[in-house]
Amino acid sequence: MNRCLLMLVLVTPAAVHAAEEATDAAVQQAIDRGLAFLSQDAVKWKADHKCVSCHHAGMVVWAMNDARRAGHTVDEPLRSELTNWMLEAGDGRSSLPRPESAPKALNTKALWFGLTLATISDPQAGVEAGLSKLIATVRSDQAETGAWSAWPETRPPMFGPSDFSATAMATLLLIGDAKTDPASQTSLTQATKWLDNTPPDEELQSTVLKLSVISRLERPAEERRLLISKVTERQNADGGWSQTAAHPSDAWATGQTLMALRDAGVPKTDPALQRGRTFLVTNQQENGSWLMASRPTKPGGDGAKNLIPIIGAGSAWAVIGLSRSQ
Repeated sequence: MNRCLLMLVLVTPAAVHAAEEATDAAVQQAIDRGLAFLSQDAVKWKADHKCVSCHHAGMVVWAMNDARRAGHTVDEPLRSELTNWMLEAGDGRSSLPRPESAPKALNTKALWFGLTLATISDPQAGVEAGLSKLIATVRSDQAETGAWSAWPETRPPMFGPSDFSATAMATLLLIGDAKTDPASQTSLTQATKWLDNTPPDEELQSTVLKLSVISRLERPAEERRLLISKVTERQNADGGWSQTAAHPSDAWATGQTLMALRDAGVPKTDPALQRGRTFLVTNQQENGSWLMASRPTKPGGDGAKNLIPIIGAGSAWAVIGLSRSQ
C-alpha cells in the first residue's frame, strides 16, 4: 500500500529538499506555538464576544485534542472550559429561518460542535450526552436524498454553499456513532450512497473530506488511491493547498488535506505530505498563527473585514494537520 502511495507524487529535488526542511522538531515547535496562539485567541474571543462559536470554541478544542493525542501539552483548564461552553449550546439548533431554497438547511453549529466532541478521547461529564443531542440534530437535517443542504450565501469555507462538503462532514460525524446507534447507521447508509453517486464540486474541501470519509469507512485501497491522486495533483509549487484554483495556498486547505492524507494511510515520509508540513512550518507567523484571507459571501463580493474568525479557524486546521502528520 505505501509503495503505491509513494508513486503518486513525482519526487523532484525540490520535493526532497522540502521534506528535509520539515523536521519533526520544527513541526513540534510549530504545533506548540499554534496551541499558544489558539488558547490566547479563544480566551480573548470569549471575553469580548460572549459567543460560543465554531471557530473559537469548536475548532480550538479539536486542535487541542489532536495535539494532545500527538503528545503535546495543552491548556487543560481551558480545554475543559471551552468544552463545557459548547455543551451549554444544547442540541445546536439555530433559530434562524431557513431560506426558501434550502428549507432544511443544516444546523452548522450542531455539526461543528459534534465533530469536535467526537475527538475527545477522555470524555468529561456530559460529553457523551451532549454529543448524542448534536448528532440527533444533524440526523434530523438530512434530506430524503441522503444529503444535507448547506446554507446559501454564507461565507466559505467554514460554512458556504457546498452541499457536498456539508454532506461529507455530516457523514464523518456519523461514522463512529453508527457502530452503536441504528438510527445513525441508517443515516450513514443513505449519506454514503449519495456521496458515491455525486461527483465532488470544485472546492478542494469536498474532495478532501470525501477522502477522509472513504478512508474511515475502510473502503478498498484502489478507491482511496484514486482520490489521493486527485488531492496530490492539486498541491501547489509552494507545498501548500488552496481552497479553490483561484486562491493561494493557505492553512485551512493545507491542514485539512494533511488530515485526509493521513486518514488514507499516506506515511509522513511521503514527499507531498512533507512539502505540506514545510509550507505550514515556514508560513507560521511570529504570534503562532497563520494568515488567512476571507472569501466573499457571493462571487465577486468582498471578504469580511474582521479576519479574527477565519485566522482562528485556519490556524486550528494547521495545528490539526501538523498533529496528524506526526
